[in-house]
Amino acid sequence: MSIQQLTERVKDLETENKTLREENTQLKKRISDLERKKNKYVAPHSREEPKANPQKPGRKAGQGKFSYRQLPETSADEITVDIPNHCPACHFTGELRLSHFEKASITELPKEMRGEVTIYNVPVLFCPQCGQKVRGEHPDLATGQCGATAHRLGRRLAAVIQTLHHELGVPERKIPRLLEMTVGLSLTQGAINQAAERLAREGGPLANHVLELENSIRKATYVHHDDTGWRMGGKQAWVSAYRSADTALFKANPQHTAKELHAVLKDNFKGTLVCDRFKVYDAELFAEVSQQKCMSHVIRNIADVAEQLKGRPGRGLAYVQCLKETFQMALKVHKDFQEGKITERQFRYRGGLVRNRVTRLLIRTDIRTKESERLRAGLQKQHERGRLLLFLERPEIPPTNNAAERQLRSVVMARKISQCSKNPRGATTYMRIKSVTETARLRGHDPVDTLMALAR
Repeated sequence: MSIQQLTERVKDLETENKTLREENTQLKKRISDLERKKNKYVAPHSREEPKANPQKPGRKAGQGKFSYRQLPETSADEITVDIPNHCPACHFTGELRLSHFEKASITELPKEMRGEVTIYNVPVLFCPQCGQKVRGEHPDLATGQCGATAHRLGRRLAAVIQTLHHELGVPERKIPRLLEMTVGLSLTQGAINQAAERLAREGGPLANHVLELENSIRKATYVHHDDTGWRMGGKQAWVSAYRSADTALFKANPQHTAKELHAVLKDNFKGTLVCDRFKVYDAELFAEVSQQKCMSHVIRNIADVAEQLKGRPGRGLAYVQCLKETFQMALKVHKDFQEGKITERQFRYRGGLVRNRVTRLLIRTDIRTKESERLRAGLQKQHERGRLLLFLERPEIPPTNNAAERQLRSVVMARKISQCSKNPRGATTYMRIKSVTETARLRGHDPVDTLMALAR
């Protein structure tokens, strides 16, 4: 073998060695990601390579309202500070000239705070004719409030506790300690659970209100939907989150099939379902339902395939990168229109260009890799059914399913802290109260007032 052939051979081996090293690094990262997902580890806060121009912390200029802390509207005491008799700068000890008085305040908790406890002396009598026990009645007392359940929580206290738990995310086991520190009340976690079950009881005002929320979901223009894992009695279950523009609904189900979704939407749902590409949404029950697939999930799927194709020969990597850029372009067109940067005519024109480009990319059949071909076939199926770029035809439809994922964030946090529900009744209670508090927040209402109104 000549020297030239040996030199070329060495270059080929060096190139091959470099490619194998890159592929080895990618495979290690892929294995690490899969192990983290399998064991449900928390994703690391930092990436392998930091951004060149990271976003600055804090709110952006022009966003939000900035002001200094104002003087409280109510105050118990007012103290006038003594006038100083010397200048600390030049040590002058004569009479100083008064300019004005400034207001300063300190907000503090009182030394002793106690919740209001009302004692009801209920007369108990016996009928001389039949011997039946007869108890006195009062509007504030519930029927059967005696014996072990004679001492209950008031409507406002119960509403505040559920708001602390569902809106602010305070664990249920820590609420007794919180109430003891703030208002001096001594409660048990069992009392809190019993109050929640009575509040969300079957056939009660709150349960009927949740049925009204379901009905409003069916009438909505668009509905976000997503699921996350849950457990009931130690067995696998799922929590479904439904979110329209002003309504939030949560359901706990022992199964994760199309039947549970259809039980909420039913056959009369005429809106658009915003969801991911999970196979449940392709069931025959939703064949005629308008759908918008989450673009964030689609772009993430494309990025995962691109990560697998790095270093491989062929045009598969270039294809998926072009596909990713096109869908990002679609999101940019929709965002520009929503922010008023382009007119409706420009939106229609640019949206048509993006749709044509996506169509051309998805009908290609000269893809050389299994991963990119599998991705193309799946996206083409959804594109042919009008479920990929519906937001370019109807700009009022959100292009991503971020709203449902945000709704499930507090559920995921509760899952990690509380270990889910011990039985289906507890799961139903949690989901009903969660639906009411989240809907009140979306509609700009105080969850405490809403829960108090539904506790009658």
